[in-house]
Amino acid sequence: MSDTNLAVNGAAPLRTEPWPARLQIDDREVEAVMRVLEKAKSGQTIERYGGVEVDAYEVEFAEAIGTGFATMVSSGTAAVHTALGALRLDAGSEIICAPITDPGAIMPVLWGNCIPIFADSYEDNFNMDPATIEALITGQTKAIVCGHIAGHPCDMDAIMSIARDHDLYVIEDCAQAHYARYKGKLVGSIGHLGCFSLMSGKHTTSAGQGGMVTTDDEELYWDAKRFADRGKPFNTDEPSNLFLGINYRVTEIAAAMGRVQLQKMAGIARARQDYVAAFEAALAQHDVVCCKPSPVVEGGTSAYWFGTLLFHADKCTMTMAEYGAAVAAEGVPVGGNYESALVPTKEWINDMQTYGQTKEPWTSPHWKGDIEALDYANSVPAGEKCVAQLMRYGVHECQGEQDAADMAAAIAKVDAVYRA
Repeated sequence: MSDTNLAVNGAAPLRTEPWPARLQIDDREVEAVMRVLEKAKSGQTIERYGGVEVDAYEVEFAEAIGTGFATMVSSGTAAVHTALGALRLDAGSEIICAPITDPGAIMPVLWGNCIPIFADSYEDNFNMDPATIEALITGQTKAIVCGHIAGHPCDMDAIMSIARDHDLYVIEDCAQAHYARYKGKLVGSIGHLGCFSLMSGKHTTSAGQGGMVTTDDEELYWDAKRFADRGKPFNTDEPSNLFLGINYRVTEIAAAMGRVQLQKMAGIARARQDYVAAFEAALAQHDVVCCKPSPVVEGGTSAYWFGTLLFHADKCTMTMAEYGAAVAAEGVPVGGNYESALVPTKEWINDMQTYGQTKEPWTSPHWKGDIEALDYANSVPAGEKCVAQLMRYGVHECQGEQDAADMAAAIAKVDAVYRA
C-alpha cells in the first residue's frame, strides 16, 4: 500500500464519524447534588461535619474496595499525602517510588521532608518492577509507593514480600486503577494503605475532584483522618490538635456525586475491559507487525485508564511518534507516549526545586544519604525504554465494538505502509 493512501498525507481518513464522547454524568448525579442543595436551602450544612453524605460515602467506598476503613480527601495528590502523613515518618526517611507516575504521587513525599528513591519499571509495562526494589533499600527506607499505572495492577505479591522482609509500609496509588484486580483482590485493599483520585478524568469522580484513602489498619485510618484535617484529635480524649496536618476536607456535594459514581464503578471497569478485549480481538484479525498489545501482570485484571501497545521499532520504517500520528490521523484515538510521566528525568526534581533554593529535603541533616551520588536522571533505564516503546490509545466505557474495529483497522492500514 502506498503512503499516499494515508490520511496523514492528505488522503481521506478511515473514520470520519466523531469518536464517542465520554458521558460520565447522568440524571442520578444531578439528583444527588440537588438533594444536598435543597437541604441547604432549609439550613442544613453542605460541609462534611453535620452532614451525612461524606460519612456514608466513606463507608460505602471501603465496602466496595474490600477494606475496613476509608477516609475522603480533596484530591488524589491529597490522598497520597494523607497516606504518608498517617505513617508519621521522620524527616529524612526514604520512600521507594514508582518511576512512571503523575508528579502528584511524588510531591507529597517531598512535602513530608522525605526522599523519593525511584525503582525502575519494566521495559514493556509502566509499573514498578519489584526486582529493582531490594537494591535500593537502606536503613532509612520506610515505605514503598507503587502506582497501578494505566489501570494495570502491580505485582503485589512480590512487592508485599519485599515489604515484609524489610518491615516497610506499602501504599498503593490506585488513581488510574479503579476496580482493577490482582489475584482476586481489588487494588487498594492489598497494601497497608490505598489512594484513589476522584477527579473527572478518572473512572469515577466526586464532582470533578476528590480522593480516598483506604486501609484495614484502624490506627492508620485514624491518623489519616487526623492528618487530613489539621491533626484534629479524632477518636481521642485530647482537647486539641495532635500533630501537624493540613486541611483536605471535602463537601457534601462532592460526596453525594461520588456515592452515585461508586455504584457505577464495577460496570465502568467491565465496559472498559470489554472494549479492550474487542479491540485486541479485532487487531488479531489483521496482519499487524509494528505493534502488539502490552502485557498485564500474571494474575492481574486491568481497569484500563488507557490502553497500551508495544511498538517494535525494528519492524517499522518510521518512529513511534510518526506511526502514532499516522494512526491518529485516520480518526481514532491512538498515538502518543507517556514520557511526561517519567518523573526521575524531569528538570524540576533533578534541579531539586522544592523549598526556595535550599534543595530541601536532600540537604537536610536528617537524611544520611549522599546527594552527590543521587542521579535521578539516569536511574531508570528500563523506564526510559518503556516510555520510548509503549504507545497509548484511548479507552472509556462509552466506546463500543465498532469503535474497536475501526481502531484496529486504522492501525492495520498504517502498519501495511510503515512496516520494515
